[in-house]
Amino acid sequence: MNSNVEIAEWMLKTIREESERVALMSGWLEMNRFQWVSLVSRTITHITNGGTILVCTDEDRQWFGKYITSSINRFGTQRPILPIFDFMGVLSKVSLLKETSLINDALSISYKDYAFWYIGKTNTPLANLAFSKENGFLWILDESIQDGLTIESLDGMLDYKLIQLFRIFEEALFGSLFGRISLE
Repeated sequence: MNSNVEIAEWMLKTIREESERVALMSGWLEMNRFQWVSLVSRTITHITNGGTILVCTDEDRQWFGKYITSSINRFGTQRPILPIFDFMGVLSKVSLLKETSLINDALSISYKDYAFWYIGKTNTPLANLAFSKENGFLWILDESIQDGLTIESLDGMLDYKLIQLFRIFEEALFGSLFGRISLE
């Protein structure tokens, strides 16, 4: 018996299975929507009131931090450039080993009002820095913290969920800026 499958047939089967997996996981955010709405509303309000968002991640999610900062302010779109920046572009990793209060002092001089958008685990110097500042947009892996969204790091759909969260946030942000969504 020949076990080879033609690539077109294999691809169709794989695409359908992947689509079913994504569909099955779509309800996870609905269960956390009240917490999510609160975090998103607070972050959008921060930005619309002139605040800056500094995106930072743990080491395993650095790709996602770069995705956020390159996507949110991509050129060629009919929308404004927003004060959402890659934090690691602002400060070197060596600086994170120093006292967080000194870093916060330097950031307070540089930015009128800033908050951290942190994605990752809690056991890193960068997490400690992000937690030292109030009103962060915190997407925390494997631990529940007040005013943060908890995501499981061992979830096979983690990358999809991160991108889904970003896309929903991005739509809410620009919907609010263009008057299509009210934060009240």
